[in-house]
Amino acid sequence: MKDRNIYSVILQARGMIGAVSKNAKNPFFKSNYADINNVIETITPVCESLGIVFTQCPKVIDGKDVLYTRLTLQDNTESFIDSEVRLLLPSADMQKLGSAITYARRYALISMFGLETEDDDGQSASKKPTATQKRNAEINKAMEKLVEAQKNKDLEVATQIWEWAEDKGYTQVLDKHIQLFGE
Repeated sequence: MKDRNIYSVILQARGMIGAVSKNAKNPFFKSNYADINNVIETITPVCESLGIVFTQCPKVIDGKDVLYTRLTLQDNTESFIDSEVRLLLPSADMQKLGSAITYARRYALISMFGLETEDDDGQSASKKPTATQKRNAEINKAMEKLVEAQKNKDLEVATQIWEWAEDKGYTQVLDKHIQLFGE
C-alpha cells in the first residue's frame, strides 16, 4: 500500500485516539499532566492498527542536545514526519538530561499527533462532549462494528457502515472497510 501517506494516516489516528488523560500530578506547579507512559499507552493501539511506527532518541545536532522523533508508515517508510526538539538543560547532569528527554518525548508525540489532553478527575466525565469528541466516538464505534462484521462475515452490516461513513464523510471508516473487506 505505497499510496498511503503519513499525513492522511495521522489524521485518521487523531480521530481514533481522541484525548490523552492527564494522569499524573506536578506538586511544584500544582497541576496535572499526561505522563509518557500514559501517552504511549494511549497512542500505541491506534499506531499498531494503522501501521504507524514512532521512534524517539536524543541526538547532538550542531553542538546542541535535541530529541529526534520520527513517525513513519510501516508499509511506506518513505512517508514520514520528523521533529527535533531542543533539550534545555540547566546543568550537565544525567538526571536532568533524563527528565528533559522524558518531557520532550511527551510533548513531541502529543504535538505531532495533534492530540488534546484532558483532566482525568471525573469533572471531564460530567462535561458535555465536544463536537470532536462526539465525532471520534462515532468513528471508533463504527471501526469496532466493522471489525465485528468482518469476524461474523456480515457483509450487510459492513455495507450499511460504508454507506453511513460515506454520507458523513468519515474517510477513516471507509479506509478501514477497504482494509477489512477490499474495494
